[in-house]
Amino acid sequence: MTRTLPSLDALRVFEVAARHGSFSRAADELHVTHGAVSHRIRSLEDHLSVRLFERRGNSMALTGEGNLLLTSVNVAIDELNRGVERLRGSNAIDLTVSLLPVMAARWLIPRLSRFHERFPDIDINIRTSLALANFRSDGVDLAIRYGAGQWPGLRAVKLADEELFPVCSPHFNGGKLPTDPSQLLELPLLRDLNLPWARWFKLVGIQLREDVRGTSFTDANLLLQAAISCQGIALARRSIAAEEIASGSLVKLFNHSLRTNYSHFIVYPDGSEKIRKVAVFRDWLLEEGAQSEKSE
Repeated sequence: MTRTLPSLDALRVFEVAARHGSFSRAADELHVTHGAVSHRIRSLEDHLSVRLFERRGNSMALTGEGNLLLTSVNVAIDELNRGVERLRGSNAIDLTVSLLPVMAARWLIPRLSRFHERFPDIDINIRTSLALANFRSDGVDLAIRYGAGQWPGLRAVKLADEELFPVCSPHFNGGKLPTDPSQLLELPLLRDLNLPWARWFKLVGIQLREDVRGTSFTDANLLLQAAISCQGIALARRSIAAEEIASGSLVKLFNHSLRTNYSHFIVYPDGSEKIRKVAVFRDWLLEEGAQSEKSE
């Protein structure tokens, strides 16, 4: 007797629950109740006559059988995505790009007109978020991520390395800018809570007994705007300060730059490079990244 396959809805719920390791978070993503997720999983386990999850503390971990099923489900989802894209072909001119808000505002958007000049048939949908894009459910084609370059199931191509250095407005302090790193300790410093000043001061041979004080920001975009507005000196990422330095809105103080452990990567699902819109946007990003390196 031929056994029927599980429902696609049940397999979709399984994939989301496995990815999150939590029925509650899966319910949030799927906009259903926790009970609905549990019911779908139990029905799937009954259909397959195996246990797919087991509770470990506050999370739901896959069993060996669950891991086997997840591998097959991921392969099937990827193949379905590629099939839909092949069906759409070159007529699909919308490209959805996911990246951090500050990278969109300070890096991508100032360059985007050059892409439109070369590829007027491709419309770019920019989606900004602090969360990582889910390529299977968010409709995202390509992302720019900051990290170590290792995301399972995704292709990551390095766009640019990153480094940190102090910047300020050329009009800050009446135009009397510091000429020695030690002078920074007597001036208002703007803080990004994710980028402690102590590491940069250590680079220049200054050991801080305590972290610097000053206005702090969780948004790097606002941090730069505060520096442009002469409110203090910011420890900025090269990638997002380069355009402001080139325009003269900001100046780089000193030649000491702190190289970070992470880089910016162009990220997309394996196989998506065969899709024209993804390939041309990836290549254009790499050209822009290389041009930026040459001009600095």
